[in-house]
Amino acid sequence: MESNLSEKKREASSERQSKELYVRLCCETYSQYPYSRNDKGDGMGLIQQVIGGYWKPRYLLDHKTKCAYEFMSELECLMTVTGADVDFSTLNDVPEEFRERAREGYAHYPTLVDAYSENVAEVSWQINPDGMYFMDEDGFGMTDDEEVTLYGYIDRTGKPLVKFRKIKGFKELHTMREEAEKIASNNRQTTKNKRRWKRQTRKRFRRHRCSMLLFSTAAVQ
Repeated sequence: MESNLSEKKREASSERQSKELYVRLCCETYSQYPYSRNDKGDGMGLIQQVIGGYWKPRYLLDHKTKCAYEFMSELECLMTVTGADVDFSTLNDVPEEFRERAREGYAHYPTLVDAYSENVAEVSWQINPDGMYFMDEDGFGMTDDEEVTLYGYIDRTGKPLVKFRKIKGFKELHTMREEAEKIASNNRQTTKNKRRWKRQTRKRFRRHRCSMLLFSTAAVQ
């Protein structure tokens, strides 16, 4: 019982913080350089920030719930993705250094959040860029690095719905999206059921309280 109560308190606190962050991010400051506010469809928005000369996806805005979530830190670390959200079996053929970047959520290289549809967005996350990334304006510095990109799908809070993985072909993305949309739909139904239960519980509590007050008043008379 105590653990359930603590969990509910944490959820309430997290939701309150998300709403407070949303209010803060809606001010004019976050629509001006070095920030940029972008529409991602489906009632979602994205605030990007220039870090190290490149645009980075910093915050997700859910305009339907009036909540915001930090997707990437200023240190270029993914905030909603952990090592447990990566399918490392697809990275057996890459150097351990790249695998470590995936474990740490290292997102210094290009990371893109696509448009939302059915409450799901595709994310491409480079854990190593093509050698041209290191080339300077004069054409020097190019390396023989090969691009290694992980793909995944996130919900409206930025949480992964399926594990990020290195794909062999883009047909895999169709299967991943279908799985992600199914999970997102089930999660939203569960959330709706919880909210309905909370409303019903509050109503029962109010009715019970009114009954007790009426009983107390009658007893005094």
